[in-house]
Amino acid sequence: MGSGHSHDHDNAHGLGHSHGHGHSHAPADFGRAFAIGVVLNTGFVLVEAIYGFLSGSMALVADAGHNLSDVLGLLIAWGASVAAKKPPSARFTYGLKSSTILAAFANAILLLIAIGAILIESIRRLIYPIEPEG
Repeated sequence: MGSGHSHDHDNAHGLGHSHGHGHSHAPADFGRAFAIGVVLNTGFVLVEAIYGFLSGSMALVADAGHNLSDVLGLLIAWGASVAAKKPPSARFTYGLKSSTILAAFANAILLLIAIGAILIESIRRLIYPIEPEG
């Protein structure tokens, strides 16, 4: 549910010249953009992870993990953008607009988890190094 308003500004010299412009505060619909981003990133994650595991490349596997967290972040943001458009209800008198803040927090947690997994695997590789295939 959005609202709009406009501003009319009179000329300071009293010439009666005015102009107006409007602002819409309705959340934009980015559903198609989210869908394209999720599909493309998921395909990239799969290709990168497969070749990373086949070649033993920690760099490719780590980047695939990072891109997977991007996909999950996109899905969370998409869900939050849908929730933010819900009108207020008896239980949520201001609607669910704060879901976007919670989505950003969840995305930060996902990145910390991905960093932790990469750190653990990197330490394991330092202790037990393997030679990647060329």
